[in-house]
Amino acid sequence: ILNYDIMARFRRRTCIILLLFILFICSIMMALKTLRPDRAGFGDPFGLGLLPELQQRTVLLDSKQNSLNRAQGDTVTRASNLHSIAVNTMKASVSSVRKLEEELSSPNYNFHIFYYTWYGNPQFDGKYVHWNHPLLPHWDPKIANNYPKGRHNPPEDIGANFYPELGSYSSKDPTVIEAHMKQMRSASTGVIVLSWYPPGMADENGEPTDDLVPIVLDYAHKYNLKVTFHIEPYKDRDDRSMYHNVKYIIDK
Repeated sequence: ILNYDIMARFRRRTCIILLLFILFICSIMMALKTLRPDRAGFGDPFGLGLLPELQQRTVLLDSKQNSLNRAQGDTVTRASNLHSIAVNTMKASVSSVRKLEEELSSPNYNFHIFYYTWYGNPQFDGKYVHWNHPLLPHWDPKIANNYPKGRHNPPEDIGANFYPELGSYSSKDPTVIEAHMKQMRSASTGVIVLSWYPPGMADENGEPTDDLVPIVLDYAHKYNLKVTFHIEPYKDRDDRSMYHNVKYIIDK
């Protein structure tokens, strides 16, 4: 019984000491908390500048995270703007095509017009092409002697019976190509017969024009025109080369 009383008193004393110790620690924590600044970082838990290296690293991490968040926000904003621009462009394009269809005559696909893309000028080609070809002599030598010889002298004197409304243009000018498509569609043309030489080939007065085919097709499609190819005569043209020409046009 005596041992039991001693143990009971020891336990009560121990509990009281532990309780007092806990209260003491809590009091210290509360006192230190009142000294903590509002913007203390992780490395400064009680506002006393503890663990300064960890505090500096934490500040750097916070700064990087803020920069990353701003960058992500800017990226989302730019993507949203690009999407809006693309949508508006598509709407404008569709609206423009619909307006053209309402203004222009319906295409007649039995009506064909030959189209040549071999003209050039200094602005786009660095020189005149085809506008300045040699003066064509009369087939009768006696009559031909009564006319001047040499070459045409653009921009006023050109190798054509009629002066074009667009002047001595370049066939590489996209605005010219579109203007031609609109003119042909306005005349109810349905099919463009495109003069074509194989890649790297041209007539004696021109230059290769195969690279212009894609843009011609694009603008023809815009104006609901069909395109067929007039393969011009060239040296050593035969059935085999024609087969490869047609295959090239289809595959391209």
